[in-house]
Amino acid sequence: MLALTAIECFIAIIAIYILIYWLTPRKHSWVPMLVVVVLLAVLAYHVVPNDTDDLNRYYTQIDYMRELGYDYLQKCFDQHLYEWDTYRVCAYYFYFISKLSSDNWLPAITIFIVYGLMMLIMYKAANRFNINKGYLFLGTMFFLATYWYYDTYSGIRNGLAFAIILACAYYHLVERKHIPICFIGYLCACLIHGAGVILVVLVLLTVITLNNSGKFLNFLLIFGLTVGGAGIKLLAEYTDIVFFQSIAGRVDRNLASGSLYTQTLYLVNISIFVFVSIILIYVSYYLTNGEYSHDLKRLYKFTSIIIYFLVGSILSELIFMRITRWILPVLGGLIFMIGMQMQSNQIQKEGMTFYKYFAPAKEAVRVKTKSIIIFLFVVYTSIHLWYLINGSSLTWLHFD
Repeated sequence: MLALTAIECFIAIIAIYILIYWLTPRKHSWVPMLVVVVLLAVLAYHVVPNDTDDLNRYYTQIDYMRELGYDYLQKCFDQHLYEWDTYRVCAYYFYFISKLSSDNWLPAITIFIVYGLMMLIMYKAANRFNINKGYLFLGTMFFLATYWYYDTYSGIRNGLAFAIILACAYYHLVERKHIPICFIGYLCACLIHGAGVILVVLVLLTVITLNNSGKFLNFLLIFGLTVGGAGIKLLAEYTDIVFFQSIAGRVDRNLASGSLYTQTLYLVNISIFVFVSIILIYVSYYLTNGEYSHDLKRLYKFTSIIIYFLVGSILSELIFMRITRWILPVLGGLIFMIGMQMQSNQIQKEGMTFYKYFAPAKEAVRVKTKSIIIFLFVVYTSIHLWYLINGSSLTWLHFD
């Protein structure tokens, strides 16, 4: 592609997004978002997977479907091959791809769906809460800098399932629209990859405990991974439901270590967890107070539940990494741009004199440290973008 390496193409796509974004009026911010989504999908179409990537195995399965047709898919259902009798939505997704001209459509369409849904969330939130152009830019750049493109490209199922659930959760909890469709989306995502069950449970906990808080709930969330894993194992042991048996096997693999990983890849995930936690603490007041607090308290609750759950899953490498790589980048950008906009609205309404002389101490400190928080956000985003390009799995991106 234009004599550039795959990584250089990725950098060029981000640069194109930045350029078009600042040349486009705020009301048409969907244009640069759509452009970057399409370009990232085109890149995924042309990239070649590595030998150890799951994508290679999926290509083989799709080739069989293309050659043998629906009979092969039915055989997989009947003989419990690839667990497709359980994850039927994934099976039919692959079957749809087999009807297209090239296997390369699988990562291209997946990237388009995943990045498209994430940008849609941020665009809808920006319009709903009147986010200005600067904060929207920072939020989307945080997402692009911290989201793991290559893992989504090569793994397909995890990123796709999590993106569908997160988009449905946003409409369910914040927009309060199309809720029946959201529940269908939750089900479909869980039938793409079993890890989606964890996120759906956290969504349901958000709804159930919306008006409740306290240390006991946080305690349950921190240790929820172990309790939930034990419950899944019991269901798998005493029922014949294949879905629970599949999830139980994944839980066993996820909990096998029980020790903290210290590799750079994992420590980077811990860093984004810590950073998003700090941002959440800073903007919590603005998410739970003010003109939009009725809608935003659900977003705040959902994000808080995820943070507490991550504390309890920090020794489970796969679960911790999946959520930090595919959920926190979007939530981090989202709560930052909304929270900072709510803060700006309050400052404009009350005036700086109020915060200088009359505001409660905590509110005054938040306002006085606003510039520091924005600076730290820009620095962290920039550093993570550098790491994404130079040290993350993105370095495995290549053409023929």
